[in-house]
Amino acid sequence: MGDPLAHKLPAGKKFVYLQCSTPICATVGSFIRQAVRALGGKMTTVNAGSTAQTAQAAASSVNSMKPDAVILGAIDPALFGSGLKKLSDAGAKLVSLQIDKDVKPYGITFNYLGTDLSRRNGKLLADWVIAKKGEQADAVLYTEPTLDISTPVQKAFQDEMKENCPSCKVRVVPIDAATIGTTAPRTIVTDLEAHQDTKTAVFVSLSAAAGLPAAMKAAGLSVTTVGFGPTAANLQDIKKGSLTAALNIDFPVSTWTAVDAAARLIEGAEPTTSEQAGAVPEQFLEQKDITFDPTHGWSAFPDYAQRFATLWKVS
Repeated sequence: MGDPLAHKLPAGKKFVYLQCSTPICATVGSFIRQAVRALGGKMTTVNAGSTAQTAQAAASSVNSMKPDAVILGAIDPALFGSGLKKLSDAGAKLVSLQIDKDVKPYGITFNYLGTDLSRRNGKLLADWVIAKKGEQADAVLYTEPTLDISTPVQKAFQDEMKENCPSCKVRVVPIDAATIGTTAPRTIVTDLEAHQDTKTAVFVSLSAAAGLPAAMKAAGLSVTTVGFGPTAANLQDIKKGSLTAALNIDFPVSTWTAVDAAARLIEGAEPTTSEQAGAVPEQFLEQKDITFDPTHGWSAFPDYAQRFATLWKVS
């Protein structure tokens, strides 16, 4: 996971997490909070929403907090207007997760897990569909346009399907992030009912499948489901057999790594070589793989907290 910090970070450093509106961003926030607490810092979560108005209001409120570091997830930095640049100009170190554009104009100091990861995930999801369904696969990809990862995942998925399974069918249907957990399941079920030949539902973010198993059961639908970045509830559904699979990023390690990068920037150092390379564990998880407590998430390194404690000289 890299070399230890040059010095133990002084206690009480202020970290702010600008949280997007999707459930997975809340999951990320819970792990960031744990990491900041372990590091000895103080953590504040500010809801950035999914619109320019809410994002700019959030950035403005954070500016008055005078944070040492600001972390934001897969939300388009353009929504913040000049808000992020103002935070950077005031001395805050900005670390983003999975932003798929040049972040420097927005004042972001370091972007961890960018476009390369999104493209890889799109290809992996396509390869999974081809491996499981073969040459006659008929799939729908449910995107989330407000997530910055959505466009590159979609393009990579479609390109991979076209190249390796030209006889496969692929549709693309956008899902409004604001409807996740409310009307999104009905939207998805209505779409599947209108396309009876579609037997595989793929999600740019599996969080959009919140509540979907019950909706599909009520409609008498049986569809294979797979998507990136499951929430704890998604993992529970996979364990029960009501969702099929997830491409799971190691959320504990990746989020603690983002905090590690922020700590190094606060100290005046650079993120580690592996952080700059965007290294992160990922794995497809099916029912047989959920041998852990879904509420704790999946990690390739169950002892990650102790590993980071050693890096941070707090153990």
